[in-house]
Amino acid sequence: MYFTELLIIMGLLLFIWFWLDSMSVNETARIIGARICRKNDVQFLDETVHLSSMRIGKNQYGQIKLLRKYKFEFTNNEYHRYAGELVLSGRQLLKSHMDVYHFNDID
Repeated sequence: MYFTELLIIMGLLLFIWFWLDSMSVNETARIIGARICRKNDVQFLDETVHLSSMRIGKNQYGQIKLLRKYKFEFTNNEYHRYAGELVLSGRQLLKSHMDVYHFNDID
């Protein structure tokens, strides 16, 4: 086997591993987003999150990790959509943020 063929195979294996790991982290982010919405008594819209950025940074233990930022939408009624954001290091939640939403007290 030539060296270039070996590099191509290793590159493909690395790409496949990264894609499978990203799909797993995406599923974890979706579960965390749904749990946060349920805890705050709002509706998790579309039952999905989307990756908005990826960068190298430090986790809470000071280790250098790949940080992924996911965004999602939620509502407290059927008229307004609000944004939420999750930052994950691997499958560990580092930070979450939800837009301020209004309560309708009018009956």
